[in-house]
Amino acid sequence: MNRRRILSTAIAASVVPAFARAQGRQPRRRKILFRSSWQTVNIGDIAHTPGMLALLEKHRPQDEITLWPNPLGADVEKILTTRFPKLRIANSPDEQQAALESCDFFLHGSGPALVGHRETERAQKAMVALV
Repeated sequence: MNRRRILSTAIAASVVPAFARAQGRQPRRRKILFRSSWQTVNIGDIAHTPGMLALLEKHRPQDEITLWPNPLGADVEKILTTRFPKLRIANSPDEQQAALESCDFFLHGSGPALVGHRETERAQKAMVALV
C-alpha cells in the first residue's frame, strides 16, 4: 500500500462522515479493525490502546471496533472490555481472519515502527480482495 492510498483512505474516513452529519444523515456504521496492544509491561504500550479506543468511541461512536492485540492477560482484557463494553477482541487466528475479511478500515496502532507489518500486509490483501 502506498502513502497516497493510505492518506486518501484516511481522509475519506474522516471527511465523509462529517459531510453526512452536516446534511442531517447518520454516517454509515463501519467496522474498524484496530491492530494494537503490543505488550502489557511497558507503560507507553499500555496507554496507547485505551487512548485510541477512547478517541474512536468519542469520534466514531456508531462504528464497530475490533481490537487485534498481541496476547492479552485475562486481567487486561477484563479492564478493556469493562471500560469499552462494545469492544470486540480478535484473539484467535480464526477471529482475526474473520475481522480482516469483514473490516472497512484497518488501523495500525502506534509503535516504534510498523510493528504489525505482517498483519498490515494481510489486511491490505484482504481488503483488496473485497474491492
